[in-house]
Amino acid sequence: MTRWQFMAAGLAIVATALVPTKGRADDVMLSGAVVSSSGEKMGGVTISAKPEGGTITTSVFTDESGAYYFPPMPAAQYRVWAQALSYETAKSSVDLATTRRQDFLLKPMQDFVRQLPGDVLLGALPGDTPEDFRMKTQVRKNCTGCHSASYPLQHKFDEAGWNAILDLMKHVNVLGNYLGPDHKGTPNIEFHQKELAAYLARARGPGESSMKIKLGPRPSGEAARAVFREYDFPKEDGADTSSNDGSDWSLGTPSELNGMVGVHDAQADFDGNLWITYSLPSHDTTIARIDAKTGAVKKFRLDDVRGFAAGSHGMTRDENGTLWFNTRSNVGRMHGGLGKIDPRSEQINVYVPPETMSGTAGTLDVDLKGHVWVTAPDGALRFDVAKETFTEFKSITYKNQHGTATVYGIAVDREGNGWWALMSQDLIDYSDIATGKTSELKLPPEPGIMENLTPEQRKMYETFVAPDFNAPFAWAQGPRRLGADKNGDFVWIGNSFGGTLARIDIRTKEVTLVPLPNPEALQPYQVQIDSEHNVWTNLWSTDRIAKYDPSTSQWTLFDLPTRGTETRYISLLERDGKLQVILPYYRTRKVAVMTVRSEQELEALKIRAGGQ
Repeated sequence: MTRWQFMAAGLAIVATALVPTKGRADDVMLSGAVVSSSGEKMGGVTISAKPEGGTITTSVFTDESGAYYFPPMPAAQYRVWAQALSYETAKSSVDLATTRRQDFLLKPMQDFVRQLPGDVLLGALPGDTPEDFRMKTQVRKNCTGCHSASYPLQHKFDEAGWNAILDLMKHVNVLGNYLGPDHKGTPNIEFHQKELAAYLARARGPGESSMKIKLGPRPSGEAARAVFREYDFPKEDGADTSSNDGSDWSLGTPSELNGMVGVHDAQADFDGNLWITYSLPSHDTTIARIDAKTGAVKKFRLDDVRGFAAGSHGMTRDENGTLWFNTRSNVGRMHGGLGKIDPRSEQINVYVPPETMSGTAGTLDVDLKGHVWVTAPDGALRFDVAKETFTEFKSITYKNQHGTATVYGIAVDREGNGWWALMSQDLIDYSDIATGKTSELKLPPEPGIMENLTPEQRKMYETFVAPDFNAPFAWAQGPRRLGADKNGDFVWIGNSFGGTLARIDIRTKEVTLVPLPNPEALQPYQVQIDSEHNVWTNLWSTDRIAKYDPSTSQWTLFDLPTRGTETRYISLLERDGKLQVILPYYRTRKVAVMTVRSEQELEALKIRAGGQ
């Protein structure tokens, strides 16, 4: 099998040694309690601790009595802070060699809008009248396609200011292409621009706001037993290292500037170390490994052109623990390949589809026989690992009167058939490996949207041509990335614009839409299914993840400790009866690992804390 041309240039590895935090027998516990200035014992408050000079942040939540308990940590100097929406950030410094308890008093914050995550801001937008409902729909579907709603809505602009922002955004697509003032803008923003600018100025302008902010309950129960370990990923050389990284909510959602973005997908290997793909041009990073014990980063470079490392986007792990990722040029978008790395030997191979086939596009899954599936611009590719050969499956729809039906997410069911999403047109294609053929189905539209369209809108959408998949129809579901239950008969899809999960029966092809708790504000992205059939999804336009139990139809929402995470992926590691949820933070350049303590484990920590 021919390998990509830049492999001949060799493999450059860059290792960055960071402050170790390896657990030891003499680790100690930090605990304490949180009350408000009015004396309320505050449950569900986020408490974070980071060693001075370190790169790993541990976060826990207070229980219903306002008490918190960290897992045992090395006896070092820590920065510790407590946060809850509408309260000022409380900060302290603790030397665990001498101090084992830190209490916090939280004071109300006067203007806390910058603190708010994307779902709260989206939910606060006015939508009670038909006119406002149409504009709220446009904001949700056209202003959250490539960033969280919290980023623009944390700011205030008058109508002229919002109009200037819309002028820019209608010409910039997801790939960052801007073709100058004569470039034809995104048609739905162009059509609604005047109304949108006036609507946003009423909501987030200099005058009285039409927004109605409603804060939901803080984490409790299972969600309050979560523990997060967030690992910093170093910025590119020359980037401003003092930029807001989302740790202090009062600073708002960070900008993508100053070397913040790049960390796209993440997987844990069987030793618990974290591997990431890197989606932006870099001089030294195609993929990277983060040591889960120390936080040390090791970068792997595949040579591209013009002095850049080749880029990557998607990643998956097979049953043997081997990691697979796509390779692509970040300069010119050349014929993409399929990369493989053994986490222990660190040997990398890259396989390139024949020129008669499409290259890889960047989302992957592995079937139960070990075959690797990866998306292509016009379908999907199946890689036979033993034979080192590709089989191509073309999408039924590639281009039509509404533009290119962009392929994004992919999953493989337990029968070995691939399913992939054509996001811009709400289409789902699937293979038949027995015949080599592809079939297609269409997701139902978001209810209540078409009925509310004006005659002028209906006419506009008749000739609507989307420049990319982030310019959707008003009623779009927007299927992004998929997950298959390898022990069941369902494929699950994260419908980012519709606020739903689509469940497809792989035998009957029946589609069922499962709304998230607040479908107008919670936007799923990637979907993964654990061994108990629970469905996990990252809510990428806010700082939360969700677990759905199909047996009870119950949702559990987990709050993330960082503001502006903008997660594009979620993965799971189940080993020795323990579940880890891995989350790459795209906008804030971190990778998080979430575990959930049992009630018994938390009770044991309480007893230990009382004896310290």
